[in-house]
Amino acid sequence: MNAMLEAAKRIAKRPVAIAIADHRGELVHFARQDEPLAFCGDVSIRKAFTAAVARESTASFSAKYKGVGRTLEDAIGSKASSGQGGVPILTKEGVCLGGIGVSGDSNDGDIAIGRAGVEAMGYSWGG
Repeated sequence: MNAMLEAAKRIAKRPVAIAIADHRGELVHFARQDEPLAFCGDVSIRKAFTAAVARESTASFSAKYKGVGRTLEDAIGSKASSGQGGVPILTKEGVCLGGIGVSGDSNDGDIAIGRAGVEAMGYSWGG
């Protein structure tokens, strides 16, 4: 979490909320900078859930559902988020340990902050 908060200080132009979920999508850690937008906490938790249960980034997973007549929420439930900024935590063997969700900055900023956390733990985000 510290690596992501430090990355947010360097990268983010707006305050962010950060959530970490286990492999089942259950919240295990949460932090937010001072004064993120009111919805950022909930959105970061939903992004972490989605990255964990989908075992891939929210950006790539939600792209699969565009134009197929089904939403991401239809596929995995109302706790899902199609917003960018959710990244999986993967071992080198490809086992998903969980997911990180970041909300509050730009899509690129949220993704970069999440990736910084995965890399600080010594794992992969699939990229």
